[in-house]
Amino acid sequence: MPKVLSYTPAWLSRPSPGFDLFHSNDRKLSHKASEAGSKKGEQGTRRILAHRRTEYCNEIFVVVGNTIRWADLGQIKDDWEGEQDETGVIRSIENGQHEKGKSYRTLKVSIHEQIHHLIPSPSGDLLAILTAHTVHIVVIPDPSHLGQADTSPIHPKRFTLGPTTHVLSQSPIASALWHPLGVGGRCIITVTKDAVVRLWELDTHNRSSFDSPALAFNLKKLQLGRSAEDDFSPSKIGTNRSFSLDALDMDVVSACFGGNGLEIESGWCPMTLWVAMAEGDIYALCPLLPSRLQPPQSLVPSLTTTVTAHKSYLERELHQAYNKSDVEQAKLLSEEQEQCNDQFGWLAEIDEQDPILATEEIDTSNGPLIYNRPSRLGSIPKLQGPFRLTPEEIEDELELSGIHIIASRLDKRDHIDTDESDDELSELLVDGLSSSVVCLLTRGGRVYVCLDIEGVKAQWLPHRKPTTKQMHNSVHDLLVLEAIDTRQAEEASTPDWPTFTADVHSSYSFFVTHSKGVVFLSLDPWIGKLENELRASGGEAVGTEFRVNVLAEIAESFREQILRYNHKADADHTLQTTAPVVLQDSVLGYFLLTIYDDQPQAVILSSPLDQDAQDRLYSSGYEYEPDLKMLTQGPVKSAYQPPQTLWAESALTRFKDTHVQSRHKKLLKEEIRLSSATLDVMTEAHRLLSEETHQLGIAASDLFRRCERLQEEFRDQIRRANEIASRVERLNDEDADDYESDFNSTRGSARLDGRLLNARKRHDHISARHEALRRKVARAGSRELSDKEQSWITETHKMATSILTTEDDDALPPEDQKHRFVERYNEVRALVENLVHQARDASQSSDSEGRSISMFKVPPDIRKEKVGNVMALLERETALVDAVQERLERISISGN
Repeated sequence: MPKVLSYTPAWLSRPSPGFDLFHSNDRKLSHKASEAGSKKGEQGTRRILAHRRTEYCNEIFVVVGNTIRWADLGQIKDDWEGEQDETGVIRSIENGQHEKGKSYRTLKVSIHEQIHHLIPSPSGDLLAILTAHTVHIVVIPDPSHLGQADTSPIHPKRFTLGPTTHVLSQSPIASALWHPLGVGGRCIITVTKDAVVRLWELDTHNRSSFDSPALAFNLKKLQLGRSAEDDFSPSKIGTNRSFSLDALDMDVVSACFGGNGLEIESGWCPMTLWVAMAEGDIYALCPLLPSRLQPPQSLVPSLTTTVTAHKSYLERELHQAYNKSDVEQAKLLSEEQEQCNDQFGWLAEIDEQDPILATEEIDTSNGPLIYNRPSRLGSIPKLQGPFRLTPEEIEDELELSGIHIIASRLDKRDHIDTDESDDELSELLVDGLSSSVVCLLTRGGRVYVCLDIEGVKAQWLPHRKPTTKQMHNSVHDLLVLEAIDTRQAEEASTPDWPTFTADVHSSYSFFVTHSKGVVFLSLDPWIGKLENELRASGGEAVGTEFRVNVLAEIAESFREQILRYNHKADADHTLQTTAPVVLQDSVLGYFLLTIYDDQPQAVILSSPLDQDAQDRLYSSGYEYEPDLKMLTQGPVKSAYQPPQTLWAESALTRFKDTHVQSRHKKLLKEEIRLSSATLDVMTEAHRLLSEETHQLGIAASDLFRRCERLQEEFRDQIRRANEIASRVERLNDEDADDYESDFNSTRGSARLDGRLLNARKRHDHISARHEALRRKVARAGSRELSDKEQSWITETHKMATSILTTEDDDALPPEDQKHRFVERYNEVRALVENLVHQARDASQSSDSEGRSISMFKVPPDIRKEKVGNVMALLERETALVDAVQERLERISISGN
């Protein structure tokens, strides 16, 4: 988990050029921009910070007042470090030559309403600018314009999106999203608060593509639709709108896509649009696609494999339901099989196409092939929802402010042959869940982490109206795994508009921004356990729900507030919150940047990439030697930033132009006379002066308290340092009697240095002696014998004494002489010769006696058997004698 390394760096603090990027010297312009939202009752968090990552720089876009500034953070940091001298003071400021406004370029765009959102396109060449009711598309200039001597404003090419659609008389805009599967990243979705979805396919060479949407439909009509023949188009301007109770629950607050169009995501995720309503209802549209799409290379094959497998499964289940005469189950399976057949036909139409190869002008980060949207089932999908949150113990009505979807991971092992090796299968494993995670954020700052086990798949309305009066709508559940509070209990009662910000390292980590600060949340501690539990079931539902519920009870995500805003004690209005941007760069590191009170606020975090590299280094056998730290490092604190009151220009300088009427201005040049006009001028001046002096008093008191606290911290650090020094001196005095060398007369660090030097000399001397002994032993070549070697030598000596005859053999007792191999060999040889002579004599005597005694006859079969037994015994004894003789010869040769 990331740790806070430091807060706002010096190159973003006043009076550096990085601070000038976010702050406007025109105080009137800043107040005008802040009051614009409060007058119109604007809801939601601003996204006036945007980031575009290019090959060589980290570009950011920031709205100051109502102008857009464009800069490279890495270049600003390098320039600031290059201007510093050895003492850390900027040379230009020291010489009085510091020039402001040289660190950024201004994009001159004529927009009358206050800008609320900046959204760069996935390809990085377009920038969507949103106000409360209008949308503007700007072509981003080339990065080469940054860092030049010319700092004049740039006039980029600008388009107004829907000049007759998104106007002041229509509903405000709730969300604007770039479609992840759009060709070249030039397809944008706009969702208004009255639940109207519009899809725009942009072409910068054709202005008519910005005038009318390619696809538009009303979610309220789509929810009540029964077939694709119904009219779902939004109401035209001037049309009377009839009252409906269903319309009360369709107030859109946020929308997002279910994926980013990556190779590791499931196929249906990047084409699913999730919509969150203010009352807590959640809806989904799948598939929502432009007329031309640019999917990843694995999307179509993975979807085809998944749909084909599900189709076969439904056929088997439907056959079993018919055999069991389960009519209700068979009806449900039939409807699901019909949807699966629609999906299969829809994908088959894509497979039959000849895709177009993307040109060099089109971004090919998603994939090089361009397909056409299938037309057989229509372009408007079925509205799925509202989803039901389980368990039912949660709040009945959720006042939502945002939604964040974590796409399900694609298991590539299901789409390859089973003959692959284990190493190749391990490379296909992707960390993450096989189900999507839905995160809901309430206005009280509570985050509900829900699991979509069933998954959202493509669905369409039937071509014709069904014959029955009511259509069957299956209930889709979202399992609530955890509820995380990002605000304290006393703060949660205050209405707020928190928002999500995705992390750059893990898709299961994100940031939540509210009026009190920024909170980091990570689901990684329990995601792996949940995925193992889902996979262990092997597709069987028996016991899975119980185990998942148990895991949901013990699930605990990582939560840490990494940034807390310092609110003014006398603030009579709530400052608007700005959603942060998160960067990862070799120059900036793991960097979070946001704006509060027209000043930059940054946090530098520890990067997980550095920790992974360190773990791989230690696992490779590198001996880790931790750094010696004399003092424990305390908590990281942000540097003091003087409030704007202490250095901002006083409003009294503009008092004459702003508060004094033209007919009363001459009174300021004359003697003071008692009149109503003079009283009005003095009253206005006193009101303005009292406000400024009051703010100065608050800032001065805060600075005084900080100085007092700083002195106390310094005293505490000095006291601790004195304690450590006294302990060191005490150790030196206790060891002084054990050493009578010359350095005993020294004190303090000199004594420690002397003892350390003496210890090093002794260590070097002992190491030299050890090395000399080691070399001497190595040259001798002798070493101790092992137990096996000693036993082998003993056995050899015993064998030699039993085989070889010596002069001392006669002195051995008769029992030992009988057990010698030579004696045994002679006895066996004599026995063999005796048996051979006896057999020869027996055969001769049998021939001579056979003639005289003819009455005794032995059967031939018995004779053959007996002779065979005798010959086998002779052969066995002969082989035994030969084997013993050969072994004796080998032993005698080895002994010599």
